[in-house]
Amino acid sequence: MAYRDLPLEQRLVAVHTDMLRHPEFCILGGMTQVGKVLLTPEVRTAGTDGIDVHYAPAFIQDMSRKQLRYLVCHEAGHKMLRHATEYKHLKVKYPNEYALAIDHVVNNAIEALDTKKDFLERPTSVPPQIDPKYADMSVPEVIRDLLQNPPPKSKKPQKGQVGEGDGSGDPFDVHMDPPDNLTPAEEEKIQQQIKDAVLQGEIVQGQLRGANGSPNRMLQGFREQHTDWRGPLRRFISEICEGDEQSRFNPPNRRFLAHDIIMPSHFSESADELLIACDTSGSMGGVYPIVFGEIANIAKTVLPKRIRLLWWDTRVTAMQVFEPKDYDNIQKAMKPQGGGGTTVSCVAAYVKEKGYKPKVTIMLTDGMVESAYDVVPGNVLWGVVGSYNFQPLRGKVLHIEEC
Repeated sequence: MAYRDLPLEQRLVAVHTDMLRHPEFCILGGMTQVGKVLLTPEVRTAGTDGIDVHYAPAFIQDMSRKQLRYLVCHEAGHKMLRHATEYKHLKVKYPNEYALAIDHVVNNAIEALDTKKDFLERPTSVPPQIDPKYADMSVPEVIRDLLQNPPPKSKKPQKGQVGEGDGSGDPFDVHMDPPDNLTPAEEEKIQQQIKDAVLQGEIVQGQLRGANGSPNRMLQGFREQHTDWRGPLRRFISEICEGDEQSRFNPPNRRFLAHDIIMPSHFSESADELLIACDTSGSMGGVYPIVFGEIANIAKTVLPKRIRLLWWDTRVTAMQVFEPKDYDNIQKAMKPQGGGGTTVSCVAAYVKEKGYKPKVTIMLTDGMVESAYDVVPGNVLWGVVGSYNFQPLRGKVLHIEEC
């Protein structure tokens, strides 16, 4: 049966199969197997909540096979990059720019995968957002540019129309919120399914290309997550630093001793110290008030006994210590000192010399450090501004945007 004669459900299945068999787009093909695929007349064009994908029958009815591939790859890209969940604060603060930005990011990525220009075709009834200047930008970077250079407004669709516009000011699809009734276990399961789908896509890609196939440059763009860093930062600090209620019989609970009853006493094993080591490079100044505002909020929740703040360039140039009563004023009390060069090993040397034993260390840097360096012992999180390819010798990395 010819493609045009297939029911819409079977056309979508055919496109999914096309992606799974393609040496480039197989990397997105696994996303088509996560969640449900639904025909939803109430949706303007198409959209995903990060799990399920909805397609408006009227929107896809007259699409060619290549155009439907474009749309399906677009929704798969949103799912792979977790756009429904990773930029919540930007979606609330800049809803219009956010919607355009995530479309620009995805469309540049999928069109770059179409190296021979024979797999995709842009839909025409609602033109997709695509501008080559955003090809290597993250979502926050695109939002900043859109705020500085607002796109012209395109005509809104009339009642009863599928859509209209020149692609300059209208989102390509509907950007849905994730389901609000998921349990943490269900959310974790879905995220694992997405990770597994990416891994499966990589395996299939390797098989289709053969053992000597060259790695796809754009795959890194899909894999790299310029995420909403606030949530991961909070989780990292909270999981390690938050007080843990414990019980013990030595000493016993004094409240019950008068009644000759031996009961355990309770104590909270909270973090002794949170160490934050700040690179004083010129590129870092704008991000510190934002980051420390978030750290202050987290600290007031998990209540480490102190926050030790180190400022460093080629050496540790200054130190500040904050206790719980000071956490509200961290932003205003910061006094950066230094700025000549970056030698990250100086932090580990200083911590060793002083005998500090922080439970968690946050290294804030632009990532332009020496290739061989020492790292502070213990749990380390690298908050990196700008250097998206930076991979630490030890510890976790979190890319931080100024938005």
